Amino acid sequence: MIRLETLAGFSFFAGLDEAELKSLSIIANRVSFRRGDVIFREDDPAVALYFILDGWVDIMINVGARGSHRELVTTLTSGEIFGWSAVVEPYVYTASAICASPVEAVSFKGVDLLALFEIDPRLCCAVVKKVCQVIARRLRATRLQMVSLGVTG
Repeated sequence: MIRLETLAGFSFFAGLDEAELKSLSIIANRVSFRRGDVIFREDDPAVALYFILDGWVDIMINVGARGSHRELVTTLTSGEIFGWSAVVEPYVYTASAICASPVEAVSFKGVDLLALFEIDPRLCCAVVKKVCQVIARRLRATRLQMVSLGVTG
């Protein structure tokens, strides 16, 4: 369980009422990772959604045959979300998350979030809407990266 104030500190949760934050805080856990830890790998089943409290997480994608080479897509830091695939079908991570520093984060098991969404459709709509905004921002940033590197389709 995480303190309500901790969740309220994330801009992602802006607009949620106290009851919704309390429901989320009950299923949230604090997790710690060391520099170099692989939090998850691309194509693994997506089991958790994360919010960074402190530290840096590199988001990498496989570019070599059978994942033999990874490229950095972005580096995330305090206040940012990753692992959104835990609440988006087919529940498979689309990138790898590797700690660029020691990391403290809030973790939500995907199954716990999905069960909560069944009980509270309004909360589901609010969270999934914010997840979609994160996905859209990341897609836009990745596109800009590709254009700056001269990669075009």
